[in-house]
Formats: sequence, C-alpha cells, structure tokens
Amino acid sequence: MADTLEQAIAKAHEYNPQLKGTQFLARSADAAVARAKGAYGPSLAVSVRHEYTFDRTTLNDLAFDEQGFGTTASLSLLQPLFTSGRLASGLDGARAGRMIARENLRAASQQLMLDVVNAYASVQRDLTLFRVARDIHALLAQQSNVTAARFRLRDSTRPDLDQTTNRLEIAAGRVIRARAAVETSAARYRNIVGTYPSDLAALPDLAPIPPLADLYARADANNPQVRAARYTALRSRAAVASARAAMGPQVSAFASVERAPLTPYQNTRRVERLLAGVSLAMPLHSGGQLLAALQEAEQRNLADIQFAEQTRRDVRETLATDWNLYRAAAEALPRFEAAVRAAESAVAGVKRQEMAGIRTLREVLDVTNDLLTARTSAAETRAELFIRKIAVLRDAGLLSPELFNVDSSPRGAVLAADSAEQPFIPAGLPLRPLLDPIDRILSNGRVPQVPVQIENEGTYLWEDGTEALEKPSP
Repeated sequence: MADTLEQAIAKAHEYNPQLKGTQFLARSADAAVARAKGAYGPSLAVSVRHEYTFDRTTLNDLAFDEQGFGTTASLSLLQPLFTSGRLASGLDGARAGRMIARENLRAASQQLMLDVVNAYASVQRDLTLFRVARDIHALLAQQSNVTAARFRLRDSTRPDLDQTTNRLEIAAGRVIRARAAVETSAARYRNIVGTYPSDLAALPDLAPIPPLADLYARADANNPQVRAARYTALRSRAAVASARAAMGPQVSAFASVERAPLTPYQNTRRVERLLAGVSLAMPLHSGGQLLAALQEAEQRNLADIQFAEQTRRDVRETLATDWNLYRAAAEALPRFEAAVRAAESAVAGVKRQEMAGIRTLREVLDVTNDLLTARTSAAETRAELFIRKIAVLRDAGLLSPELFNVDSSPRGAVLAADSAEQPFIPAGLPLRPLLDPIDRILSNGRVPQVPVQIENEGTYLWEDGTEALEKPSP
C-alpha cells in the first residue's frame, strides 16, 4: 500500500524530535506565566535547625566550657502588597514570552510540513528523473547497437560509432548520478519523517492560491514569525516597565513565628516570638545602575520594534519570491509537457528518417538529448510547483495540519502547551485579582518612539514582453 503525503505529515508531527522539543519550550513558557502569577501570592517558608555548640571561655588561668544541643524553628510569611508595577510587568513579559513560544511552535509545525512536502516531492521527482535517465540510456544503447551493426556492414563510419558511444557513456553517468540523488532524497525523507519512503502516492490537489495582494495582508496578520517579532517587542516593553518599577517603592506585609532556646546549649529554656508588620523599601541611590538598566531596556525595545518591521519585510520578500516561483512553475509546466510530447514524436520520426538516409546520426542524438531535457524539466517543474504552493501557504501563515486532514490535538503536534499540569491552588491566589490592578497604577512601559519606515509596496511593474509568447501546443 502506497504512503500518502497526509500519512507522512501525521507521522512527522507525532515523532519529529525538533517539533517535540519546540513543544516542550512552549510548555516551559506556560510555566513561566504561572510563576509570574505566583509572585502575587504569599510565600510561606519553614526553617528548622538542630545544632551542637561548644564554647570555651578563658579568664586568666581559668577556663569554662559550655556545650550542648539547641533546636530553633521558625515559620515566615511574606506577601507583596505594592511593587510599583514590578509584578505586573513581570506577568506581561511572561505572557508575551508564552505567545512567542506558541508562535515559534506554529512556525516549527509549518516548517515541518514544508520540509515533509519538500522531501516527499523530491523523492518522487528524483525517482522520475532516474527513470528518465534510464530510459534515455536504453534509447541510446539501442541506437549504439544499430550503429555498431551498420559499422560492421560498413554502412557507418568510426566517428559515428564513437559519437554514439560518447553519448551512451554520458547517459550511463547520468543514471548513476540519478540513482545517488534518489538515495540522498530518501535519506532526507527518513530524517524528517522517521522512516524510509515506500511507494509514494500522487500529491493531493489543493485549493488555488489567492492573489499576492491578499497574501501580503494575510501574512501581516497570520505569519508566526511576524507575530513572534511583535510579541518580542511587547516583552521588551514589559522589561522597560520592570526597570522603572525597580526605582519605585516596594511594599510588603510579613509575619513570622519563631521558637528558639535562650542559650544555644539546651532546649529546656526557650523563647517563642511572633512578629508581624509592613515593610517599605525604595532605592535612593545606586550609582546610576538603575537608570542605566532603564536606558538599556528602552533601547532594546526600540531595537525590537525595528526588528519587527525587518522581520515583516523579510517575510514579504520570501512570500513574493515563493509566489513568483510558483506562478512561473504553473505557467512553465504546460510548456514542458508540450515539449515532451513534441520531443517523443521527434525522436521516433528522426530515427525512421535516419534509417532511410534522410537524417544523420547526429540529429538522432540531438533529438534524444532534447527529449532528456524536456522530460527532466517537466519532472523538476512539477515538483517545484507543489513545493512552492506549500511554501506560499507557509509564508502567509495559512499552512496548518488540518489542510492535510491531520490531527492537530496535543498528541498530534500543535500547541500541546495547554496540557501542562496545573497547581493544586491557582497561582497568585487569593490576592492576585486585587493586587494586579493596584500594581498597574504606576506601571509604565512607555518608550520615546522612533519612526519606523513601513514598507507596503505592491507588485513590481515592468515590461517583461511575455505577452508575445504563444500558448503551448495541445
């Protein structure tokens, strides 16, 4: 039973280690959000210490020794009340980091699908090219036998025989190289999918590609690289707010209970202490460190904003490249298929004419080489057409496992981060819903903006003269 592209994509999504690793990174980003939420809640710690103490006190000629065991136990509680936006900015940064990880997971899934398609179509293409090379070698071997027989009958010359042998040996070399290309593509397929390919079914039919202008708009909204770059700018903006919060007051409530011996040598006489209160801390001078940290965060945010636009430009360039190559393959494939039909007819006709003495051996070899070129170009363009179609969908952010009827559940390979284990008590409770809006009162992630040159050019207009090309022959 032949393997289908859908089966290959499903298998890669289930077992590919690169995608699995990206899933774990997404889960770690979810855990970072839970940790940022937990910072709003109270922290409770217990400490127990049992120790042996030996002291020797010397007064003039007298020495006094004291020794014994003492046990100290304490329980402390700390609850932040107001952090000038430090907790809020930390949560915002963690949430942005989670979105970055999820967009990276989407990008990894889309790239994996493109890699599978590339490997799948490459194996099919190279198998076709191997069969083409083998067929051409068989044609030339047949022509070589005919030429050798005519040479023995003195109906052809030694140069004719040498020329045929030359083309035959070149064809044999092409067969050897084509075989190596098949094995190389199969190894690439095994790397991505996890197994060598068996019989591969035909590539599926997909919906037509939208116009380039629509794809640009969809890429701006859906491309995971563009979205991740924008979330990166949001994360660095949260870092600006965190740097400002470090300059403001930090208010916390604390309480502790302690039981300790009066002396470290025994536990019979002890003191029990309860302590509770509110503390306020605020840096007054740091030698310029806090200001420098704020400036550093601001510059990083400005850089991330520029990088987001550069990422958008890179995506638009890649999309335009893939779309134009896809369009070129779609327009060129009927031409190459027509060339194959014409070359096959020409080979048959010229061989008959050569036997009748109307054509020369060189013309037979030339049309045979034309047939090789036409069949090779058709096979390569057919694979290129499908690969570029998938690449365009990837660039626009429209590529998804559902397009190939592949399960996208956590077991499948997409956004498994939500399946992470949750704590028994939700992070940050019970005071996070109350403290979060209070903490955001002074949270300030504003950065003096620098203009960003947005590139929105459409189609490149130029006179290519392709209107003069005739339509391919039926």
